[in-house]
Amino acid sequence: MMTAAITDLKNRLSYYLRRVARGESITVRGNPVARITPVGSHGAELEGLAAAGLARLPVEPLPKGFWTRSLPKLNKSLRAYLAEDREDRF
Repeated sequence: MMTAAITDLKNRLSYYLRRVARGESITVRGNPVARITPVGSHGAELEGLAAAGLARLPVEPLPKGFWTRSLPKLNKSLRAYLAEDREDRF
């Protein structure tokens, strides 16, 4: 596994991405704060977590515009919703 300083990674991002595309993983130095890995490299790990009941695999892709759509308006405060949800616990 290769390591790279944040400034070097920023200045030579294309170089590091080419290395990742060839299958290498890069740890970003600092404390290590991040790891850049090839996209397909965690498939087996995720499937193992799903088999153990610790994760669920997606059943279909997210709808188009999922990340940009606006949230619904609330009729009452979040505190009121939480109190209503938890009223049977007290």
